[in-house]
Formats: sequence, C-alpha cells, structure tokens
Amino acid sequence: MKNKVGYNIKYDINYIREQFEKENFILLVDQYKNQKQKLEFICPNGHKHSVSWSDWLHGDVRCAYCYGNIKYTIEEIKAFFKKENYVLLSKSYNGAHSLLKYICPHDHHHQITWVHFRKGIRCPSCYGNAKLNIDFIEKKFKEENYILLTKEYKNNNQKLRYMCPNGHQHSITWAKWQSGNRCFYCHGNVKLDIEYIRKEFEKAGYKLLTKNYINSHAKLIYICPLGHEHSISWAHFQRGTRCPVCAALNMSGESHPQWKGGISCEPYCEVWLDKDFKESIKARDNHKCQNPLCSGEFKKLCVHHIDYNKKHCHPQNLITLCVSCNGKANKDREWHTAFYKEIMRRNNFSKNQINQEDLSWKEKIL
Repeated sequence: MKNKVGYNIKYDINYIREQFEKENFILLVDQYKNQKQKLEFICPNGHKHSVSWSDWLHGDVRCAYCYGNIKYTIEEIKAFFKKENYVLLSKSYNGAHSLLKYICPHDHHHQITWVHFRKGIRCPSCYGNAKLNIDFIEKKFKEENYILLTKEYKNNNQKLRYMCPNGHQHSITWAKWQSGNRCFYCHGNVKLDIEYIRKEFEKAGYKLLTKNYINSHAKLIYICPLGHEHSISWAHFQRGTRCPVCAALNMSGESHPQWKGGISCEPYCEVWLDKDFKESIKARDNHKCQNPLCSGEFKKLCVHHIDYNKKHCHPQNLITLCVSCNGKANKDREWHTAFYKEIMRRNNFSKNQINQEDLSWKEKIL
C-alpha cells in the first residue's frame, strides 16, 4: 500500500485488527508480516477462514464460506439441504456447477447445481418451473381458442403447429407464445403468398395483375375499380394507400377544399395574348422578380395578376415574379394581394410613366 507521497506503508497488527473488527470479524493472528500473509479470522456468521491483507484491501474479498467461494464437502452440502427440509440423494460433490439430485419437502424429485441452490433457487415443480408436458400446453392454447396440432413437446424452442381462431395454420415456439406472440397471419408477421394478397386486393375492388410476390416492398401492378392501371407495394396497400389517380381526381375540381367555382378555367382578357404586352411589364420591372424576399434561385420570370382576376390586365394589377414566387402566391391569397399592392405603391412610378401606361392600355382595349 502507498501513501499520498507514494511510499509503501508498513501496517501493524493493531491497525489491521481494528479494520477487521469494524466489519464484526475476529482476527485470530497476533503478528503481521506482509500483505501476502494469510490472516485467519472468524466471520460474523461463525465461519473460520483466512484472507490476505492485500485481498482484504480490495474490498470484495471477505469470508469464502459466506460468498460461496470455497469448495464444500458433500456432508456440508447435505447439511444445507437439510436446513431447507430437502433430502440430498447425491453421494458425491464434484464442483459448484455439477448437478445434485434431491427430494423436496413435497416429494418432488429433481436436480440442481450448488450455485443455483445457494442463490435461492428451489424445486421447479413447487414454483411452476418444471418441464412442461403437451397436455399443459394444449390447455393454454385452448384458453385462447387456438387448436394445438403438435402431439409431443420437447422443449420451449420447438415449433408447435396450431390453428388460430381465424383458421390460419402456422407454428410458434412455447418461448414466443409466453412472450405474447400469436398467429403470424393475423398480426401480419408471416411471409404471404400471392393468392392471399390477391384476395385482399379483391376485397377492396382491385384486380391484381402481378403473378409473383417477392416481399412487402416489391411493386404489385393492379387495376383499380375505375380502371386505372398502377403499382403499389404490399406495405403501402396495408397502410390504406390506394390508386393515386383516383386520389388526384378526388382532390380536383369541386372535390378540392380550395375550389373557387372553376375560376381557374376562366379565359384571360384579350390583351393577355399579346406577348409584347407581357414583355413590356417585365421590362417595366427591369426583368427582375419584384418580391423583395425572393431567393433569386429561379431566373425564369412570369407576370402575376395581383388580385387574381384574369380579366383585370391593367398594368398596375400586373407584377413580374419568378416562377417560384408566383407558385407561392397561390396560398394565402389575401395576404399576397395586399403584399404586392404595397410593393407596386412603393415602386413610385412617375406620373408620366403612369399616364403613358394608361394610354397604352387604352390603345390595347379600343
């Protein structure tokens, strides 16, 4: 042992005795030589043994009997079994992991290792941990309306054939059954065949065209109830995804939540057909998107109706935007209308420019 400076400390027997007595151990030796010396003691449970001072200082080494680290004799083990009203049948002891045959207080014959017995493990029959038989397992299956088809039980990793309440036949281990697993078909955990999937498509009014099933992510070609041919994975079909064409139709026209009575189909004013007119608007705006928040990522420009009225093609109702800003203007229309009107106001066209625009506007409509 070293002190704070790093030099070895020479312990005396009185100091060591004090350390033993702090843990209710009785030190039997009267002289200390070195850290490897065996120091005999009596532990709080009355066991007589020895330990080196070096091992004692580690903190995890104390009485070998109390910690089960000493090799017992068959007579000592028999005495431990007798205290628990167990009758030891084995005549020899070959180590802590060797099996010892016994009879428990309820006359069950079993065997156990000394390690497990020291940890408190007892008769499996008394505690419901004995090896199961096929009758017990069949009873457990029957409680949940499952029919057990297997006639012999070997161990908890054996595949047990069954029929579930919905008529599916499959297999499961007893270990997985105890963990809460049940019919793979009912819970969608088994690899399906193409016939099963075809029936599921037919239930939804779909006709499956694919002839082979690979896995849940492989594309399956089908024809929907409205005659659209498309493809989908089994994973997506199970989640409720259906024909995208039908979905698009259901979200267009009057079915769309933002339907405005078909105003998007109304024709533009006649002057809108004049390319030079639209180019003049872009030239007025210096061929630049007028949205001050524009990222500048898109260079393609278009002319936007500020009030969204296609027949209102007055220059002061038109503004140059990039395709990105123009697309964003389709949402929150009231806000964008006010936003671009303010931008037009701030552009501060001179009176002569405005008058000239009015003049050109009148020439176009006359």
